[in-house]
Amino acid sequence: MKIAINKVKQIPKGVSEKFGLCVYGILSEEINSWIQYHKMEVQNMGAYSNIYTDKKMDEIFNQSVKFQYLDGFSPNLNKHLHVGHFSNLVLAKAFKSMGVAFETLAILGDTLPGEVTKEEALETYKTYCDKFNYPIYLTFLASEMKCDDSLLELGTWEYVGTKVFEIGKNKVVGIKSDKSTSYFYQDVALASKLNASTLYLTGSEQNSHFKLLQEMFPHIQHIGLGLVKAKGAKMSSRLGNVIWMKDVLDLLKEDFGDEKLCYNIFAGLILKSSPKSDKNIDMDQIKNPLNSPGLYISYTLAKLKSAGVECKQNEVFESQELQFKYMKATSSLMPNILLDGVVDQAKKISNLYITHKIVGNEDNKIMFAKLAADLLLGISLLGMFDIDKV
Repeated sequence: MKIAINKVKQIPKGVSEKFGLCVYGILSEEINSWIQYHKMEVQNMGAYSNIYTDKKMDEIFNQSVKFQYLDGFSPNLNKHLHVGHFSNLVLAKAFKSMGVAFETLAILGDTLPGEVTKEEALETYKTYCDKFNYPIYLTFLASEMKCDDSLLELGTWEYVGTKVFEIGKNKVVGIKSDKSTSYFYQDVALASKLNASTLYLTGSEQNSHFKLLQEMFPHIQHIGLGLVKAKGAKMSSRLGNVIWMKDVLDLLKEDFGDEKLCYNIFAGLILKSSPKSDKNIDMDQIKNPLNSPGLYISYTLAKLKSAGVECKQNEVFESQELQFKYMKATSSLMPNILLDGVVDQAKKISNLYITHKIVGNEDNKIMFAKLAADLLLGISLLGMFDIDKV
């Protein structure tokens, strides 16, 4: 049994020896069922309720079922990559790094003519995957996808000349009158071929598309991603306000040089809010550590290294609070929850850095090394890079 946990927080350490959760607002039927299922104790505290349990967090959030495949970075090969594609890469890498899926895949659109050749686009795509350590285990071309003919019906009435999928009362064109295949046909062919649990990350405008696909293949799941906007407006080639992925990286490299640091900075902007929410690209804000979580946590780590602190990544979080946020992030498929915890860890380190001298004090070095180990693990689980210098 799983639960929508957007209003669930951890009870502060010291309130109870048992593991605790705090739920704000009225306990829903779903939450009450969840409490009864796990045999938890509940204490009502007016506007909120404290929930106590002796169970471990991985039992509570039950993340034993993972997706076999993740399709999160599958651009069409007829255009240059823009920041929307960059955002997809960041989110897909974060989900894979968090352990949400075992393998990544891509189905690359190659059926439309465009501003670049397929070969050039494919080479650029592979370059970015290699550069930012996002391996693709399975790659498919849309033009090569073949679907079982038995899934299709001859179109009638307004669908004459086509072949359609009949899904309940809905008809969806699979093969068009010119014999070319639709996106839906290609996705049906892929889902049939994989025959395994798959998580798709695409723009929210495809929500209805994947809702129909899920009726055919109940083991898939789709997250509709929010728009990536330029100065608050939806990007459009027609309007001339598209921000290209290469241009963003080039601008960041002018100030920060290291391309992996540039990735962290952009990733922080994307991961700081829910995958479903819109993101606004503001190049002035993204360069300010106070408003740029990716830059802030990278700076914090580099500062410790420059002070001589040994920074080795933990295998598991020592901090119960960070472990809680990690489990909550994976259970709810929201990496922003984990990023929030990693930023809090960086703030804790920064505050201690002011009051605790590192040079010449071995005890303080050991303390900071423990904190840095959790910080590094959080950075890694978000798909970001270990940075030596800012």
